[in-house]
Amino acid sequence: MTMVEYFSFLPYGKYAFYVWLAYGVSSLTIITLFISAKRNHTKTILSLKNKFSIND
Repeated sequence: MTMVEYFSFLPYGKYAFYVWLAYGVSSLTIITLFISAKRNHTKTILSLKNKFSIND
C-alpha cells in the first residue's frame, strides 16, 4: 500500500471543508470542556480545603 492509497480518504470529495471543519469544531469543543472541567475541579478542591481546614 502506497502513501497515496493510505491517505486517499482525506479529501472526502467536495465535502472535505465541512467534514474537516466538523472534526475541528468537535475537537476544540472537547478540549475546551476538558480544560474547563479540570479548572472547576481544582477550584472546588481548593474551596473545600479552605472551608474545612482546622484553624488552631
